Amino acid sequence: MKKPVVIFLLVFLGGSAAFLGYRAYEAESTRALAEQRTEADRAAAEARRAELERQAQAEAEAHRLADLKARQELADEEKKVAALRTEQAAAEAARHAAEEEAARLNQEKERLARERDAAEGEARRLAGLREQEAAAAERARLLALDKLEQTEKEKRDLADREAARLAALKRQQEIEAAAARHREYLTRSIYPNDYKRREHYYMQVDLFNAAQDVPPPPPVPMK
Repeated sequence: MKKPVVIFLLVFLGGSAAFLGYRAYEAESTRALAEQRTEADRAAAEARRAELERQAQAEAEAHRLADLKARQELADEEKKVAALRTEQAAAEAARHAAEEEAARLNQEKERLARERDAAEGEARRLAGLREQEAAAAERARLLALDKLEQTEKEKRDLADREAARLAALKRQQEIEAAAARHREYLTRSIYPNDYKRREHYYMQVDLFNAAQDVPPPPPVPMK
């Protein structure tokens, strides 16, 4: 074979090999690039899926927390409503109790007022009776004092009259006795000279006889 042909063949074969190698390299590069793109797409899809899943979980958690919060707020609100209703019931019961107590106190006040009026009326009645009794007792006391004074006066008048009568009687008796003595003089008895009381006796007789010579006072008239 001729040398140029051989060279041409070698060049052709080398070029063909180079071309085929380039095509294989290009195909491999294209395949690798496609695989890289596919892997990148798969990774991106996986990341997107993970992000979506994370977002979904976050949204679910947010919904769960929101639902929990709503339930808690609802429970709190129900508790508040229940407490408010309890307070309202207690306030209503207290109001009813206060109204009943006020009514009872009003009735008790009216009863006490009636009893007070009755007591005051009874006290006025008793006071009137006591005043009447006191007035009657005072009149009776004054009458008794008047009667006692009249009785005492009568007793004093009677005693005075009796004393005057007795005094007049005594005076009359004294006058009569004095008159009788005036008519009679004592005479001296003769005693022996040796009698010790003879002179004293004679002196008494003379004094008595001298007193008989005095006229008696006039009698006191009786009242």
